[in-house]
Amino acid sequence: MVKPLIAGAELGSKAVRTAGKLPGIDVLLAKAIVATSSVVPEAAEVQLTGESSGLRSFQEKAATVLFRANSSGAQKLLEQLDIASITNAAYLERLAARYLKLRHYDAALAMRQRAVELEPESAQRWVALAKSLERAESGGVVYDAVAGLTPGARARVDDARAALDTAATLQPDNPYIRYQRGRLEFAHGDSQQGLQLMELAAEQAPDVEKWLAIAASYRKPHVADYDRSLAAYERALEIKPSSATAIRGIIIMGCRADQDWPRLWRSAWLFEAQKRRQRDQRLALMDDLNILFSADPTDEQIDAAVEQLHTSARQGLRLSWITTSLIVYRLHFARRFRDGFRVREGLAERTLAWLGTRSAGNARHRQKVLAAFLYLGRTQEALELIDPTPWEPKDQLESDRLEKMAVDAHLLAGRLQPYLDYSARRQQHVPLPGDDRMRAMIEGKRVAVVGPADTGDRLGEIIDAHDVVIRPRYIPEILTAQADQLGLRTDIAYFSGRDLGEFLDAAGEAVASGELQLAIGRGLSADRYRDNAPEWLRFYRQDYSLCHHGAPLGIARIIYDVLQFNPAEISVFNVDFYTGANVFSSGYRKGKDAALGPYSIVNEILLAHDLLFDFRLMNSFIATGRVTPQGVSASVLALSEEEYIDRLEASPALS
Repeated sequence: MVKPLIAGAELGSKAVRTAGKLPGIDVLLAKAIVATSSVVPEAAEVQLTGESSGLRSFQEKAATVLFRANSSGAQKLLEQLDIASITNAAYLERLAARYLKLRHYDAALAMRQRAVELEPESAQRWVALAKSLERAESGGVVYDAVAGLTPGARARVDDARAALDTAATLQPDNPYIRYQRGRLEFAHGDSQQGLQLMELAAEQAPDVEKWLAIAASYRKPHVADYDRSLAAYERALEIKPSSATAIRGIIIMGCRADQDWPRLWRSAWLFEAQKRRQRDQRLALMDDLNILFSADPTDEQIDAAVEQLHTSARQGLRLSWITTSLIVYRLHFARRFRDGFRVREGLAERTLAWLGTRSAGNARHRQKVLAAFLYLGRTQEALELIDPTPWEPKDQLESDRLEKMAVDAHLLAGRLQPYLDYSARRQQHVPLPGDDRMRAMIEGKRVAVVGPADTGDRLGEIIDAHDVVIRPRYIPEILTAQADQLGLRTDIAYFSGRDLGEFLDAAGEAVASGELQLAIGRGLSADRYRDNAPEWLRFYRQDYSLCHHGAPLGIARIIYDVLQFNPAEISVFNVDFYTGANVFSSGYRKGKDAALGPYSIVNEILLAHDLLFDFRLMNSFIATGRVTPQGVSASVLALSEEEYIDRLEASPALS
């Protein structure tokens, strides 16, 4: 779908920009785009009644593209509007839907408040108002996949609850109103109550959107119920077997949960069977690959399956991107990393062949293209597509996205200064709690980043001699027992979204005693702690944005965050990049989380990351002159890529 949408967006945007050069036409175009919504049902009406509308979905996408392309006309129209004098509630809702897409939260809220005044007995007006109250005003911070933490909306939660209560009074048994209340509670109140309400609504009126939202909620780090998330994704796929979101969720959650490979392959069969092009040949190929998803295929069987996959590709027969990704996961969990990376390179080549390089002013499209070029080692071609800025940004967020992609491409080429300059501007534009404290600790200092692996190095004294010592997690009892290996100090501790809640109290006690100065969580978790974050808790603003698959691993993410504060040097200790005997030092993780296997957190190494790209990224950090690996870390990063892959395939840690 992406390629046709991009092509259509490019043509539509160009036509709007051309017409908009005529005096006064831009406002007329904005009015016309709003007016087109009158031919389809309102979103709230469709959702309240449960009647789907393909035409409404298409009109929404088209109107959003054209309204954004005509931003000057949209702004002038907004300035001309006297909301209080408008007497047509449906017209107000059409306006609100458009301006909400442009992040004019205050205006959209005023429009929906006026619509409720006009039609106070309409449940759909109250539901729409509740949605606007969840994005009521500016002043919040949200996470953008490219730009990171960026200005966003703040919610008026109590007012949104009250609006939904009124809607429920008007339509007491409406499942969509119950679903919206559940969604609100999950995000801003009692998450368990929210999930119960969402599931009750989905059982009452099943549809794919509800089950997808429920599945996504169960996979959140603070819930992490993999089985229920998987089951919800499977319900969504039953309703809509062509749902790419559902099959992606099934694959990821199945690999995190019980790793029932035949079960995952059955879902992939269902998904592939919906595609008409070369359907019989595709399903025959699926049949040929069945053995790969048996409980324990032999090396010879894996060899045969991989060769069949490549032979079919040379003949022009390919499975969907999503099913091919499942094959990569299966290969990697079978320690066939070289085969898996080769298949993933093929996916990058497919990205370029399918999407091309014309992005029609779509930053997400350009990100995918750049990530594919970089994964294939074509760094210069990527740079030429992003520096200088390929089009005039429509707003500050798009400007940040484009610049961020450019600096990340330069960083992979070993150039640090663009990232430093960008980060300094972002820190001024979007000041975040903890950044000033972080800069005071890091700028110009010698920093030790200490990983969790037992590398055999005994460099504890050297670690503690650094100005600042940074570790993932905070477990002082392990340091006491292994001081010669790990050192004793921890000045800054980074936590994953899953770990943060568990360690928050201990981190607070450590800060109070002076043993720890800062705890840092991922930007993805910032919203959960928006109202009660202690002053010593910081969320880092951005991740490296041009990964072809997933995000960088923890140590690379920490280094990327620290680099923006201009340290004199970052020394890296106790990281073997999963080539050693164990994933972690003794006691770092316990039970199932100490190694790969069903329900283990270690599975994320293969699911959410790409070890080969991380190896390249780490060497790019070294090329900046600011990062120096020590001990085993240095010896691993000195390997060639082929040597590194050999080490991965022989690694006891990943067996």
